[in-house]
Amino acid sequence: MPMQQSEALAILEAGANVFLTGAPGAGKTYVLNEFIGDMRRRGKSVAVTASTGIAATHIDGQTIHSWSGVGVQTALTDGLLKLIRTRRRKQVRAADVLVIDEVSMMHAWLFDMVDQVCRILRRDERPFGGLQVVLSGDFFQLPPVSASNRNRDVVPPTPEFVAARDRYARAGLDPEGFVTESFAWRDLQPVVCYLTEQHRQDDGRLLGILTDIRQGRVRGADRDLLVTRLGQRPAEDEQAVMLFPVNRQADLLNDRRLAAIDAPAHVFHAQTAGPAHLVERMMRNMLAPEQLILKEGAKVMAVRNDQDHQYVNGSLGTVVSFVDERKGGWPIVAFENGSTVTMKPADWQMLDGEEVLAAVSQVPLRCAWAITIHKSQGMTLERAVMDLSRTFAPGMGYVALSRVERLDGLYLDGVNERMFLVSDDAVRLDGDLRARSAAASSQLAEIGASSFVELYDEFNQDELLF
Repeated sequence: MPMQQSEALAILEAGANVFLTGAPGAGKTYVLNEFIGDMRRRGKSVAVTASTGIAATHIDGQTIHSWSGVGVQTALTDGLLKLIRTRRRKQVRAADVLVIDEVSMMHAWLFDMVDQVCRILRRDERPFGGLQVVLSGDFFQLPPVSASNRNRDVVPPTPEFVAARDRYARAGLDPEGFVTESFAWRDLQPVVCYLTEQHRQDDGRLLGILTDIRQGRVRGADRDLLVTRLGQRPAEDEQAVMLFPVNRQADLLNDRRLAAIDAPAHVFHAQTAGPAHLVERMMRNMLAPEQLILKEGAKVMAVRNDQDHQYVNGSLGTVVSFVDERKGGWPIVAFENGSTVTMKPADWQMLDGEEVLAAVSQVPLRCAWAITIHKSQGMTLERAVMDLSRTFAPGMGYVALSRVERLDGLYLDGVNERMFLVSDDAVRLDGDLRARSAAASSQLAEIGASSFVELYDEFNQDELLF
């Protein structure tokens, strides 16, 4: 039984812990935003977080690492817990709902650390200290990066982390796997809301390919259809973003295209406040560059959502002019959606509760001839050019293909079998998640949304870890 957006919202608004998932275009972001807005209108405190800094900017939130206070640490030591108690107690205890977006890129061990922080700071032995937890993501997209590789030059493995690995091994779990491999997932028992209805304007051809990739049954017809997009190029008056596997390729193309424009350069330097190491961390997790160089005619992408809804994160446009230098010299961008906007600086902040630890102010644009596949995750692009023969990680080809809404917005420079690779764990999990979602739809129809909270409380009263 397919899960509708209205059903997912009913379950969420009843107060249930939920894992919201589904293919790109199924409406996960819409449901999440509707739920967050409704909770805040009811006076609830909603902590909106994401697994990475880039994903956090897509939802105007902060990283789960920052919100929980765990930072780059890999184990909850006594010293770290003391620091978290000092800096995070107020905001963690004040929250009613915890949202974590792009949860596919979050490790099991990190999910467990956040769970423990919430239980301890809220003095509540229920999972996440009794918070309503809402997870959103798609396990077919890019998986977590190995913690040992990510942190080896930052934080060496602690005795606590090594001991935790042994605990996971005894339980038959993988600490560096998806959040479904965590102890907290087992305790939380989230209701799975697997959205299947498509809201993208596709004739079904691209969606069919993505569906076959998700189900691990890519056919010759899928390959043949993608091959028809090889060597295709958008019309001269249409903008398309080049997607590359690595930063170096994207940066080189952007620099080359900008240099080819015979027009004066306008340079916008990010204004920063706060300790240098915190500012540096923020800059690494922002799509807006520290030094933004633009010219009239430059192809650009918005990297923030506009509160006035003139553009969204990922909107493409062209710099058509600049305002008078005496009035800031800000770029004027004609977006493809028809809006022409004077782009003034936006603020990014690193918060500790209400306290601003560091801040960066920059014009929310970047040159958009090219971007990495990793940074594109979560965006919807009108048109994109990509060489899928260079993909190297499971989920990378799937993420790239799913950035566009229609097959005629996809332009390919290369293909090979690696572009169909997705996580084996994602394929294994998919059937179970679909079955749990179908059961949730039936339960909702038979006994109502409140039953999810009642059954959860009854299930967990004898299941607490400590």
